[in-house]
Amino acid sequence: DDATTTNNDATPTPPQPSEPYTRTSSPNDKFKFSYTVTPPPAFVASNKPLKTHLDEINFSPPDGPRGYTLGITVDPVRISKIQDFGTPEEVAARVVTAEVNRDGVFKVTLAKDPSEDVEAGCYDVEYISDGKRGTKRFVTRIYVQGGFLYVLTLQSKEGEYDAGRERDVLECAKSFRPL
Repeated sequence: DDATTTNNDATPTPPQPSEPYTRTSSPNDKFKFSYTVTPPPAFVASNKPLKTHLDEINFSPPDGPRGYTLGITVDPVRISKIQDFGTPEEVAARVVTAEVNRDGVFKVTLAKDPSEDVEAGCYDVEYISDGKRGTKRFVTRIYVQGGFLYVLTLQSKEGEYDAGRERDVLECAKSFRPL
């Protein structure tokens, strides 16, 4: 079964756009945070077996290409706004340093200049990671709000990162925001 569905007149229809996903705290949760995101078309949620953040969730297309994923993490922080962490360039340098220090990563380069979305109140960092598992494109959107660090990371094999995927990835990134 590929990513298309068939209706009564046997005309294939493209994968349906994903519904927005909203994460909210329950009344019993110690930490109160919430966010919304619209994943790329046909992505479904899955949880990581080993959690390393206060909250994290992954999305990927169930029958789609391997290595094309969306992850969102939330962690408590002591700063009140992203600018307290540094400029977009300083935050990008921290992201790149963390990535290059991962096991099996040889080289990390910025794909675009890091930027601040002043209206949304976040930073966007896009980089390419070369390692023993191949060359991957990462698109991240980073917020600090209400005592939490919210990070969206979309990952794709660089060779599959064409104009259509870039459009889907950037639409998803722009849909991500704390509530």
